[in-house]
Amino acid sequence: MLAWFFYLTELMNICSVKKSIILVLVCISATLSWGQTAKQNEAEKLMDKISKRYKAFKSIKADFVYTIENKQQKSQERQKGNLLVKGNKFRLDIANQVIICDNKTIWTYSREVNEVQIDNYNPKEAGIKIDDLFTMYGKGFLYKTLETKKEGNKEIVTIELTPKDKKKKFFKIKVVVDKTNQTILSSQVYDKTGTIHTYTVTNQVPNFKFDDNQFLFDVKKYPGVEVIDLR
Repeated sequence: MLAWFFYLTELMNICSVKKSIILVLVCISATLSWGQTAKQNEAEKLMDKISKRYKAFKSIKADFVYTIENKQQKSQERQKGNLLVKGNKFRLDIANQVIICDNKTIWTYSREVNEVQIDNYNPKEAGIKIDDLFTMYGKGFLYKTLETKKEGNKEIVTIELTPKDKKKKFFKIKVVVDKTNQTILSSQVYDKTGTIHTYTVTNQVPNFKFDDNQFLFDVKKYPGVEVIDLR
């Protein structure tokens, strides 16, 4: 960047003031563009690094608070949940529902009516894959750093992600990460219906050990359950 200023100094001696001003404006524009690109690259590198870190885990157990908000309808709902992930398998327990997936079949169990629906799992139909919640941020997005702040010894960064695929059901995600520990703290997903989905992670344990039967629905454990097979 220093070379730009030497170059401009020389031009000021040989060019008219008008031309020099134009060149200065071009230089400033190029500098700002360079700075913006650098920030985008930095945000992308950070999210890619965090995504790769989570992918290296064999499994993860996480407790979270899920908030769904629609400002137009002035509605807000808050629920606590927990999530087990192992490879492409997941088990989600939230409110009165348990959703279990072994990457082939998905079981959706309702505690209120003691009913389970069984269906083939198609990750392409999901707006966001639950089993990919911690690792999806390293690809397919444009990145922008919104805020960086210190909290004790931690550096907290808020990054905005815009999906390159405009067919996605959501148009923007805001992710808050702990840069120091390379950990995702929360995600806000803005879908095209005007609804904001916020996932705030309250606890996470990487490489948590549990059996694969956690990702299968055992009818014997739910006496009297009504089974609806949609496959």
